[in-house]
Amino acid sequence: MEQTATRSWVSLTFDREMSTAEVEGMKRSLGARTALQVPPAVGAAYARARQVGFARSCCPEVGALMSVLSAAVPTGGRILELGTGVGVGLAWIVHGLRSRTDVEVVSVEIDPRNSAVAAGAGWPDRVTLVVGDAKEVVPSLGEFDLIFLDVPGGLKASLFDDAITALRPGGQLLMDDMNPYWGKGRTRLPLDGNDPERLLEDSRVACARLGYASGMILAARLPDRA
Repeated sequence: MEQTATRSWVSLTFDREMSTAEVEGMKRSLGARTALQVPPAVGAAYARARQVGFARSCCPEVGALMSVLSAAVPTGGRILELGTGVGVGLAWIVHGLRSRTDVEVVSVEIDPRNSAVAAGAGWPDRVTLVVGDAKEVVPSLGEFDLIFLDVPGGLKASLFDDAITALRPGGQLLMDDMNPYWGKGRTRLPLDGNDPERLLEDSRVACARLGYASGMILAARLPDRA
């Protein structure tokens, strides 16, 4: 029997706090043009996160961009995700790759319980889940064409040097949760002076700040100087 795909939708996000009236007015004025469709496999990953009470998954707007970047990885490329969680970001990556079998995906998670939940979803053979501390694991994993840095708070800053080192020239790094107004009320780790925005000043990469959804920094590794 033919199955009908389930569609899920997300609401608007803003880069500043807004009143309920402002938000509702914005929704009415923009209407369906603001809607973002979540693929069924990704929707299942969000449902899994809700079921186990995991509240730190990437938002759909970030995931959709990750999906596009994954689709653009060159033939024979490699993708690294730092912070598997329960597999939402990974589901977006796999969605972007569609039926491609030439791209290797490695996802690292420090919490074995979260990794076990993600592993239970089942993934293509090209996907490898690694349980361990990213700071210890990344130097041994080789080079990548795309890295998604999705760990909490100040931990991002402690990892982006290793992440840049692991990028091939022309490779891209996406770091989310850079919007200070995003997720108000969540428990957020202090940056302790290790501001991830220092990435914007790193001479090894070209960067762009993307000021929507949870806020992102997208960086591309520049060729090494002779």
